[in-house]
Amino acid sequence: MLRLLLIHPSPDKNRFGSKRRTRSSMAQLNLPLLAAYVDRDFEVRLIDENIEDIDFDTNADLVGITTMTSTAFRGYQIADEFRKRGCHVVMGGIHVSMFPEEAGKHTDTVVIGEAEISWPRFLKDFKEGRPKKIYKEESFHNLAGLPNPRRDLLRPGGYTMANVVMTARGCPHNCAFCSVTSFWGGKIRTRPVEDVIDEVKQLKGNFIQFVDDNIYGNRRHAQELFEAMIPLKKTFGAQGDITIVRHPELLKLAVRAGLRWLLIGIESPSSENLAQVGKSWNKRNLEFEESLDILHKSGISILGSFIFGLDNDDETAFDLTVDFAIKNKIEVANFYILTPFPGTKLHGKYKEEGRLLTESWDMYDCNHVVIRHPKLSSEQIIRGYIHAYRRFNSLGSIYKRIIRPRKRLWELLSLNVGRNLRCSVFEEGVRMETNRMAVKTPASS
Repeated sequence: MLRLLLIHPSPDKNRFGSKRRTRSSMAQLNLPLLAAYVDRDFEVRLIDENIEDIDFDTNADLVGITTMTSTAFRGYQIADEFRKRGCHVVMGGIHVSMFPEEAGKHTDTVVIGEAEISWPRFLKDFKEGRPKKIYKEESFHNLAGLPNPRRDLLRPGGYTMANVVMTARGCPHNCAFCSVTSFWGGKIRTRPVEDVIDEVKQLKGNFIQFVDDNIYGNRRHAQELFEAMIPLKKTFGAQGDITIVRHPELLKLAVRAGLRWLLIGIESPSSENLAQVGKSWNKRNLEFEESLDILHKSGISILGSFIFGLDNDDETAFDLTVDFAIKNKIEVANFYILTPFPGTKLHGKYKEEGRLLTESWDMYDCNHVVIRHPKLSSEQIIRGYIHAYRRFNSLGSIYKRIIRPRKRLWELLSLNVGRNLRCSVFEEGVRMETNRMAVKTPASS
């Protein structure tokens, strides 16, 4: 039997520092899905380096590594180590698909684009002793008949949300900072609802996390999905844009189906910043504050996503953003530093303007400053970023945003207090990585 090891690399901040992560918020679907295509000729093991270490001396005939831009260099390190030991290494994922020649220097085989078709062909060729250097599909998968991911390969207890489900791929918005459209395509492709429901029925527990970039991007599909979810009596979280408030019947149906958490890319309270990244439509619905109020009154909790380092930002941007989030009682917020990922409009723009400080991919994790800002120094952005995280997750902020008569109060309190307690660990990770990279790539900055 051939031994296959599938690896999800981790950025350094999750492995080093005073507290190495041993638990992650959300399981990744890509490797469990690929594992579902593997036949009985392989013994399969999966390692998520975010929560466990890699034993490079483990016995493996074939090692598969998936990468994002922020984990590309770590993925190459892992590939080099296993190739030294005589393992055949195959790499795929969004970054490898953008830079196959770069990846090809570290791996025996590169899979470009979606792997549902090319991965089984590669496995067949590998068993027959004739694997190719490159596998690439010119068309997208129609998402019908996908196997259920091998969640049994995930580390037990390693994830707060292990019940992750995909119902669609692609996004028509093509926001300037996002690489979803360039990788998954500009048209939303949907899985048959009966396939999704069959997968959901097999999951233990009552909470599901849908990982689509916009759960109601195709409203007809969303309506069919929500109607099918109602009899299951599950609750779920999802990602979507603010435009759902323009469709009150769909919003009501989503709540009946179990929608309790909605991740929204708010990005910035500044209209100028929203225009820069191609999200002016965020302001064209109702006033944003009114839209958020409608969602809250529907019983939906908001996970708001915000970006610092957009061109219109100055030193006031950090407090203005936190003020906005507190005023609108955003239950949980993720803050990021603007990162122009390869394949995005912003990456091409900043490269042409000579504003990229580095293309050391380790730094492209939304925790580092990788562009030259017109108004702020890199240190000002880092300092403001940490300040925003600490202030939003302070006890005073939690009181203003959370403490009111409501359902799920203890759930919301535990999430926020947990982030409050992790403020020092967060700052340590940001500072450690920033200082390490400053030494590693002095010529780039």
